Amino acid sequence: TGKPIIGVNHWLGHIYSNFIEQAPEFPILNLIVSGGHTGLVLMKNHKDITQIGQTLDDSAGEAFDKVASMLGLPYPGGPAVSKLAKKGDSKTFSFPRSMLNQDNFDFSFSGLKTAVLYKIKDIKKLTPKTKADIAASFQQTVIDILIGKTLKVAQKFKVKSVCLSGGVSANFQLRKQFKLKTKKVIPQSSILYPLTLLCTDNAAMIGVAAAFQPKKAWTKYSKIQTNPNLRI
Repeated sequence: TGKPIIGVNHWLGHIYSNFIEQAPEFPILNLIVSGGHTGLVLMKNHKDITQIGQTLDDSAGEAFDKVASMLGLPYPGGPAVSKLAKKGDSKTFSFPRSMLNQDNFDFSFSGLKTAVLYKIKDIKKLTPKTKADIAASFQQTVIDILIGKTLKVAQKFKVKSVCLSGGVSANFQLRKQFKLKTKKVIPQSSILYPLTLLCTDNAAMIGVAAAFQPKKAWTKYSKIQTNPNLRI
């Protein structure tokens, strides 16, 4: 059509999903948690955006998918594990909370995934109740890692808003506990997350992210290049 186009970083799309119906106050700490990504992005304004942390191996979403497969649950694993976890006791099994107490901004979920695998092998015969307990314990471990690391970073940078986004941010327990613990640990900061229908990949978040880009970002379609490993 000859009309100008704006290339949008997928991470930015998730970040701006929180700007569709809300107005987060700067500085903002964004936790992006999905099947393809898990990372922390510090946003001082619309032009000063820096990725300060990421997963060193699996994303949280990948961990959910792999544990779901171990338990014989369908894909996508996030909703399936979350549904089963409602029937279980999250205190039944203790799994490692990798890197939670390390002095950095990164995440790791491969050790957790392996710990769940070994636990399943040790049990040998899984009952429906045991499966539910594993799902609940695993889910709580992921939540503890995400919230614990994010709130420590939020305190360090004295942010005014903590924003949660990405497909895994639709998890009810994650949203509920994030809100409660943010109010307790950093009551001066607000916690925001998008509507559940805007958590997974969608056109609205990409459009909003594009709307905040400067006019000089406009280009021709022929000049757009894709990069699956692009980071902020």
